[in-house]
Amino acid sequence: MKRFLLLLLAVCGAHAAPIHPAYAEKIADAIYRVEGGARARVPYGVLSVKVDGTGEARRVCLRSIANNWARWEQAGQPDDFIHFMADRWCPPSVDPVGNRNWKKNMKALIK
Repeated sequence: MKRFLLLLLAVCGAHAAPIHPAYAEKIADAIYRVEGGARARVPYGVLSVKVDGTGEARRVCLRSIANNWARWEQAGQPDDFIHFMADRWCPPSVDPVGNRNWKKNMKALIK
């Protein structure tokens, strides 16, 4: 029994904790606003896949937030999550000014 509990703790400890749904929703709301809101040509700034409307774009955005949260946890939570997410959502190698602005605007909206 003791070995089973140790094994269970090791297996459970190896998995990252998922992002809290309310926090993911708050981040998605901020992304929506940062990317242009209702006037955006590309809802939520989703460029990785073709989406049919704002609802599908939000689902893609929430999935991306959850995936990035898991990557962030697996990487040992380097820096702040919003900065980590920004470097994938709006990479500095593609748009350094946009990356800086995205980080600043996201931080302001999430507070």
